Amino acid sequence: MKKSFLFLFSFLLLLTFNLRSQNESFLGLCLGAALPQGEYATNNFEDSLSGYANTGFLFTFDGTVFPDDYLGISATVSYGSNNIDKIQYREDFINDVLTRYPDFEVEADCTSFDMGVWRYLNFHIGPAITVGAGSFNFDVRAMAGMSLAWAPDQSIQLQWENGDNFSRKVENKAVPTWGFTVGGGVRYTFKNSYVLRFITEYTNCKPSIEFREDLIRDIEEGASEVSTYEVKMPIKNIHIGIGIAYNFEL
Repeated sequence: MKKSFLFLFSFLLLLTFNLRSQNESFLGLCLGAALPQGEYATNNFEDSLSGYANTGFLFTFDGTVFPDDYLGISATVSYGSNNIDKIQYREDFINDVLTRYPDFEVEADCTSFDMGVWRYLNFHIGPAITVGAGSFNFDVRAMAGMSLAWAPDQSIQLQWENGDNFSRKVENKAVPTWGFTVGGGVRYTFKNSYVLRFITEYTNCKPSIEFREDLIRDIEEGASEVSTYEVKMPIKNIHIGIGIAYNFEL
């Protein structure tokens, strides 16, 4: 027991002596996956916050300046996209229309369906902390700032032989909003100051998405019912990425 305690104490003491700040700022690039979270990832047409989002693509360009041995300022430009479960969305959309208008009858060849993907671009800045251990650095940071979000462009139409027509549209336009990113990463520095990086971060923004629905009951008379509504969609993703960076001294 005493030998085990002495061994553990010696190991911790040695680790403490080896802990050091790299005292190096860095610039880096990462590629990876954007994993949707919460309602954003659910398939539930009755919930207006349901995003039908699937795992997507991540790209980040970021850097951190460390004027202090452990404290610094980090900034990131990150781009993410999430595909839509289009098959499920199309089925749920038709079912929703039939529920609201039970006198309609839908046939497969009467539908027009065109839909894009979720996209967002973050410009975030905030404090960072780093702890060095040999050639490794363990980073933690919390950033906030502007996010631009693009809802999947939608052009969906149901049309019937008697002239009834129902359409739903969402414009693919950039919506500015506030967002934040928190998380951390591990850096392994080679002798030439090039770095291998792994990051895991959580990002969140909540843009207002406008939906437009148009119902035409009698195409000859042209009588239509137009309704628009907005949804504050919580775009939440976990970023997992791998990349390279370059350490430099201030």
